[in-house]
Amino acid sequence: MPKVVPEYKEEARSRILDAANKVFAEKGYHEATMDDIAKRLGVSKGAIYLYFPSKEDLFEAMVKTAPQAFKEILYSSFGDEADPVQSATQFFDKMLKLSASNPGLSFEILSEASRNPTLKRILKQNHEEYEEVLTSFLAEGQKRRFVGDNLDIRPLANSLIALWNGLETLLVSGLTVEEARRAWLEALKAIFMNPHGSHRSPSPQSSRSVARTG
Repeated sequence: MPKVVPEYKEEARSRILDAANKVFAEKGYHEATMDDIAKRLGVSKGAIYLYFPSKEDLFEAMVKTAPQAFKEILYSSFGDEADPVQSATQFFDKMLKLSASNPGLSFEILSEASRNPTLKRILKQNHEEYEEVLTSFLAEGQKRRFVGDNLDIRPLANSLIALWNGLETLLVSGLTVEEARRAWLEALKAIFMNPHGSHRSPSPQSSRSVARTG
């Protein structure tokens, strides 16, 4: 009989996912094994398989938590702040902190997914969740009048996701954090400023409304 992780099921799953995240960060997705994760926890590999039948299943459970974390950062950054560009700075710094433990992992996963249909499916589903969160937020932004009414928000959401992913890749390849932050803010200014260059600040009432949405 395999040694069972000595916690209740959900807590055990959480411990396994935390260990997997650390192992993937240290060794990369391709090189990491279920044995590595089991050793990190001090249990047998069989104990891990009780919860996750494969490394892909484990990874899928890991990434499912990411859209919710993204949503919390998004709404906590923009919820009550009158200046959306300043809020964009807060968002950048929080997201950077979130990915600081494994900055190159996303790039490696994308490369691996080109050869692994299961990973490709997982990433597609994950992207769709990010897209829905951001599209909903941008729709709120149009109501609050800091996102232009003339913008098509779903393609815009995909553009912003692509921008963030691209900046993460550039950070891995040597772009400084300050350069990445400046690039992010210049892109956000183009969205959050009207053609005359003045911010369209939300009203206090609408700010409270979007804060409750998060």
